[in-house]
Amino acid sequence: MSLIATTESGAAGTRRGTRARRAWGWVAAIAAIVVIGSLLAVFERNWSAPDRFGIESPRYDGARAIVTLLSEEGIAVDAVDRVDDVRDQIGSDTTLVITDTSILDVDILRELASTASRTVILDADFASADALFPGIGYGGHGSAAVAPDCAIPAAVNAGAIRPGTLFSVDAPGVVGCYPAQDGFALLQADVDADSTVTLLDGEAVIVNDALAEEGHAALALALLGQSDELLWYTPSRSDAEAADSTPVIGDFVPTWVTPLIVLGAFAAGAAAVWRGRRFGPLVAETLPVTVRAGETLEGRARLYRAGGDPTHAMAALLRGASARMAGRLGLPPDADAEQLARAIAGVLNRDPRDVYAALTATPQDDAAFADAGARLREIEDALEAADPWEGRSR
Repeated sequence: MSLIATTESGAAGTRRGTRARRAWGWVAAIAAIVVIGSLLAVFERNWSAPDRFGIESPRYDGARAIVTLLSEEGIAVDAVDRVDDVRDQIGSDTTLVITDTSILDVDILRELASTASRTVILDADFASADALFPGIGYGGHGSAAVAPDCAIPAAVNAGAIRPGTLFSVDAPGVVGCYPAQDGFALLQADVDADSTVTLLDGEAVIVNDALAEEGHAALALALLGQSDELLWYTPSRSDAEAADSTPVIGDFVPTWVTPLIVLGAFAAGAAAVWRGRRFGPLVAETLPVTVRAGETLEGRARLYRAGGDPTHAMAALLRGASARMAGRLGLPPDADAEQLARAIAGVLNRDPRDVYAALTATPQDDAAFADAGARLREIEDALEAADPWEGRSR
């Protein structure tokens, strides 16, 4: 068997093993994406932060503290998130809390406010609030304590509060409390003879983080505790869709599509980071200046090394070393590796197969590259120290 056949069979096996490992790596990555995507589709869960003004939320913007105080006073607090449930449960002596009116249709808002005996709005955009407080506008923002200065009993008994958002309004029948800057912290108006509606910045007065300040707790208990039944209504997306039933593209997309898209984007980003630095092998180009061949060889080898391509780096080193050793042995510069290996083995009295393996090494990683380079340097140094013509006839 020739040296080429013996050595190349081992190199071919190494390359096949490397290709197999890469192929199995891609198979494993694709399988992981499919499995994780399937699990997300099967065990889909909606992860979200607790609702603002949520009656079970202990967060700074929750309402668990005031609901606990109301419960201790014997007031039943029922949380609802659909307008149909509000219509079913509301009574003639029910206090209705609406946490946010921004997604409610103004007709629905008027209907609910006129049905409940007392309605307290904790947050409202000016477009919806205008349906109950005509001409309402932004009056500033206050943080210093403000006295009530009005005739509303709940505010008078509670005393000063730190108002938050202030509302300006100039309409008959609207009473303003806690005046500051260009507005009031609390507005109250009669919807009809049996119903009143109150507006204040609940995030500054009602939430857990603010309830213990000034007269906030007293004001909240007075506004919300006037009847034995309290409906805590947090409008949901379904209520907004009821007012506007026009379908959007999201209504036609299955729920598992979004997590799958996110997972695919993550996998694409990871692949870009992993393989993005690989732009193919370096291309040898004619240099604009003349430099020593050794410098060019070493420079290119360093580039291959920095680019993480030990195979091409070793090939550059082998070309230079083979040319130098062939010249010392009197062989043509383009002598093949087998011919050169036999000549070197004859001078150094070594196994030609080992020399051939050193001259045709194709390392796949840095450690193999270092070993192959050391073997090549050792052979070249030994050949430099030997007399290639010793023992030959003249």
